[in-house]
Amino acid sequence: MKTISRLLVALCFCALNAPQAAGQFPNNGKLNTWTTRVVSRRHATEATYVRNIRVGRHQKFDRVVFEFAGSMPNYRLEYLKGRFYEDEGGTHRIKIAGNVFMQVNLCVIPMDEEQMRLREQKDFMPTGRQKLRSVWELEETGLFEGYYDLLLGISARKSFRVSELSDPLRLVIDFKH
Repeated sequence: MKTISRLLVALCFCALNAPQAAGQFPNNGKLNTWTTRVVSRRHATEATYVRNIRVGRHQKFDRVVFEFAGSMPNYRLEYLKGRFYEDEGGTHRIKIAGNVFMQVNLCVIPMDEEQMRLREQKDFMPTGRQKLRSVWELEETGLFEGYYDLLLGISARKSFRVSELSDPLRLVIDFKH
């Protein structure tokens, strides 16, 4: 019962704030195209779970993969202008490795027992400094009322490419070397 009520609270929060959420997650940028501009998509009408987050090095790029259970969430990806980010708690200094930082916002992610169970798994998300050319570190900055926010520490303002894949459902961000 607690899981259902928390899920409903998260969904109602996103639904009640639809103009704000729609303003934060319009369809911006092209998928499968290299860019440095904001990329965002509006998809989810139901809650989804983040199963895990992975990073890997490829020949010409580094890759960050978000795997989901459910539907593709609403998301927004953008480079920040400095070493600070803002959330409902105010302005915070970024303390992870990187010369530039990308903020990843996912919406319609419930903060319930299932998501907490997934987050507590050993290999849910890589921790510490990554041994990659472009992606240096990842940090979770919040999971609150349907929003899940992360920072990616990047070596320089690299072009990135966003893809959506299925079976399993994944959001993929590639950063050129």
